Amino acid sequence: MPVSITKAGDDLDAAFALAMTRADCDGVVQKDDRVVIKPNWNACAIEGSTSLPVVLAACRWALDRGAGEVIVGEGPVPVAREKQEEYFQALDARDAVAAVGARFVNFDEHEHTIFRDHEHLPAEVGVAKLALECDVLINVPLLKVHSCCLTTLCVKNLKGCLRPQDKMAFHRIGLLPAVVALNQLVESQINVIDAIDAMEGEHNRGDLVHLDLLIAGRDRVATDAVTSALIGLPTGKVPLLKMAGDAGLGEYRVEKIKIVGERPAPRRFELPQERMQRRFPEMGVIEDGACSACMAALGDGLYSSEGARAFDKIALGPKAVPPEGALVLGNCLKSYFPTHAHVAGCPPDGAEIARLLKSEKK
Repeated sequence: MPVSITKAGDDLDAAFALAMTRADCDGVVQKDDRVVIKPNWNACAIEGSTSLPVVLAACRWALDRGAGEVIVGEGPVPVAREKQEEYFQALDARDAVAAVGARFVNFDEHEHTIFRDHEHLPAEVGVAKLALECDVLINVPLLKVHSCCLTTLCVKNLKGCLRPQDKMAFHRIGLLPAVVALNQLVESQINVIDAIDAMEGEHNRGDLVHLDLLIAGRDRVATDAVTSALIGLPTGKVPLLKMAGDAGLGEYRVEKIKIVGERPAPRRFELPQERMQRRFPEMGVIEDGACSACMAALGDGLYSSEGARAFDKIALGPKAVPPEGALVLGNCLKSYFPTHAHVAGCPPDGAEIARLLKSEKK
């Protein structure tokens, strides 16, 4: 199955339709189908989210092909409901989606199908029933980098179909194998990556890079692999995609994928680890086995601390050994709490990390 690369240009609906034709997706949506569109609307940062115009173009495309119902569904990160609502209002999600004849659903407020005792998953995990029972699931992430997965695209985006408590559990048990196992339970029939304004350096507060592209395919692994190669991560450089390919979910080897449409020159994106090292070269981070949620909290704290440095070493991860005077992060290292300044939590709170970095050592 091909992966298409299409310039978005000034007419997004026309570009979306062309991307679908190039990716052999024209016959996927049938008359009266229930279509669920899954963006990356994370309730954290509008700039780190799939753009509303791309989601609306997907809605109109599905309705034009006779879909009986189009639902835009998302399960954002586990934050307070008030924060979720502020985010969705700022995005204009509900009203804009309704205006084109679709409806928005917060997966957290609807039913989940429960799965138990699956390898690499928590003992019990809930997946949005709408995502499982729709006729067509259209997966529409934003192109951006990630501290653990390197890129967070179509395969990773299905994590938003989980119950809130399961999202954090994935980080604790091993994010990559858990995401692959989830993709064996829920399948996206169409995948479209919003690469109009992609994000490098961080997955919520990074820098936007205007690529003006839509990247689409029916094979989510292949679509992710082609997109990753465009930002300097060719075949074999993204462990999540190799794991997904080895599990039979799709083709991760770019050289074996038929690419149609535009062929832009690759542009290497800065990864979160590289940005952290560049911005905070003096900060000694002692990390051993930390999950991506804890690493993201550290990034939040460092960026919010505005250059303040009450500690010159920070330790996180269950196998880390904090030296004397280090700031200790996360419940994994709670045995060090009596002797070290620390921020508890799983994950720890980024604002509290920033507060301690700004404080004077006791």
